[in-house]
Amino acid sequence: MKIRRIISVAPLWVAATLALTLVGCVDKDYDLGEVDMTIGTGGNLSLPSNNSTENICLDDVLDLGNNNFLKVSQDGMYNIDVLDDETFTAHMWVDEFYIPKKTYNGSYTINLGDFRLPPMQRRLSKADDEIVFNAPMVDLDFTYAYNTTQITRLDYLGVRNGLLTTTLTFANDLQKALSNIAVITFALPRCVKCGKAAYKGDSISLSEDNVLELHNVKPSEGLTFTVNIKGIDLTGTKGDGSFMTYTKGEGFRFHGAVNMGVVVKESAIDFDQVSSTKDLTVHGQAVLNRMRGDTATGIFTPTRSFGRVGGVALRNIPSFLSDDETNLDLYDPQLNINIYSNVPFANKMTGAIVAKDIKGNVLKRIQVPEFSYKANGESVISVRRRPSNSTDTTIVVVPDICDVIKMLPDSIALIDLVGRGDETQVSDITLDTDYRGTIRLSVASGIALGSDARIVYSDEYTGWNDHVKDISFVEKDVDGAKTIDGYLKVTANVESTIPAYLKLSAYGLDAAGKAIDSSLLAVDVENIIKASPDGKTPQTSEVVIYVRPKDNSVFKKLDGLAFRVLMSPKGGSKDSTVAGVMLNAYNQTVKVTSLKVMKVGKVAIDCN
Repeated sequence: MKIRRIISVAPLWVAATLALTLVGCVDKDYDLGEVDMTIGTGGNLSLPSNNSTENICLDDVLDLGNNNFLKVSQDGMYNIDVLDDETFTAHMWVDEFYIPKKTYNGSYTINLGDFRLPPMQRRLSKADDEIVFNAPMVDLDFTYAYNTTQITRLDYLGVRNGLLTTTLTFANDLQKALSNIAVITFALPRCVKCGKAAYKGDSISLSEDNVLELHNVKPSEGLTFTVNIKGIDLTGTKGDGSFMTYTKGEGFRFHGAVNMGVVVKESAIDFDQVSSTKDLTVHGQAVLNRMRGDTATGIFTPTRSFGRVGGVALRNIPSFLSDDETNLDLYDPQLNINIYSNVPFANKMTGAIVAKDIKGNVLKRIQVPEFSYKANGESVISVRRRPSNSTDTTIVVVPDICDVIKMLPDSIALIDLVGRGDETQVSDITLDTDYRGTIRLSVASGIALGSDARIVYSDEYTGWNDHVKDISFVEKDVDGAKTIDGYLKVTANVESTIPAYLKLSAYGLDAAGKAIDSSLLAVDVENIIKASPDGKTPQTSEVVIYVRPKDNSVFKKLDGLAFRVLMSPKGGSKDSTVAGVMLNAYNQTVKVTSLKVMKVGKVAIDCN
């Protein structure tokens, strides 16, 4: 005869008392060796886990491995920080151009009729009396077609090899009638910036109004002088009516003249010759040699196109970011474009950011809105998900930038980059100079989770086998199917300062660390560990874990549980989202308190 007594959820001492009572009532004539002395009981179970744990910081569970991009700063903050291994050098210049040689001719007839005086008046005239007259000598007007998109506006054009050579010749009759010119002046266009003049081997300065003054010029010898032309002012019409204009896509127009002024003393006039003169003409020729545009002030808009720029690599991804369910939706990721430029004018740029896998396949492409970098210096253009105030960084808001980084691609690069001069800024440049800008990419972003982020990590609690290997719950038949009437219940309070909700799932582990098949053991976890709203204030949650055997033999191999922890900013309702708080490796912790493990149900104890 087999007798099985079952007591549900009874303490062990009750079971022992009942067992003794049973034995005391048995007839001595019965063979007790034939009796199955298995009884049902339940109660608390002692496992190697303590009743509580020390604070477990994120650094203990998030293994960074040997990745090249995820770092922990000195203050414990998790950051993506990776710099492109190489810099890209871009070249930009404004083409030189030449203004062709121009030759101008002019003439002026001196009217000496006023000197035809009667002999008596000649004798009475003073020898030092002066006659002054001005003469428009040579017009220097010209146009020069120059079609370029590199120059939008010109305020000043500096030239190289600029030289104006002016030659005067006097008619024979004039040479006979006039032996000497006391003072002769030449007024050059005021829009022209002149250097020194040269006359008979001497260097002569012009006045501020571009007037050259020569003394005691003998008409019989003629004269030639040269003036060094340094540049031309294009800011408007000057007081003498001279100007130079530039029209984008058309070229230049110049208007100006060389005007002559003469001071003659009567003592230098042969009055007898004056009465018989027929040709009193002064012939002038001005030659403006071929000039090269050298320096310039204005607005310059050269355009340069570049292919691929940069290649930030995100290598050796940590395990907690490699899970299929991971979504690295960062709150405000940043792709920084670091530019150092000696280009003397600011530039505007457009382009696209592209993420590629290890085989070079494009995973994501995002167009970047136009941005500017400054002249002559360092600029940081930060492509971000959210606006930000900054005095030393240009912020370009691209909400989709997170889509590039959360894929954790093999490389991130700029492509289809086009730069052009900023049409709003005036600058000084040297034409045909190879200006350069170096471009280097970096990704720098604190790990603060966005609302859709998911990070998965794992943890284990083992060493249970010696404590659970002899557990055997009562089996019963239900409609012909064998079921186990009992389970282990683990309860704990979890105190967390992590700014994310933690959702746990678990499965059993054997002594070799291998997963126990769900057909033998089911593990269910109730409740979500609440998020700290600021990464500092602890939140306490009760967690309940049910370990349900489907075959009693599973306890002989069960050695613990493996937990899969899903970190997410989202809780159970739309109002329970914690986003934008930085993760900290050292200061954000989880602590387990009031840990209890209970046997629930009918545990069979073999008393044979």
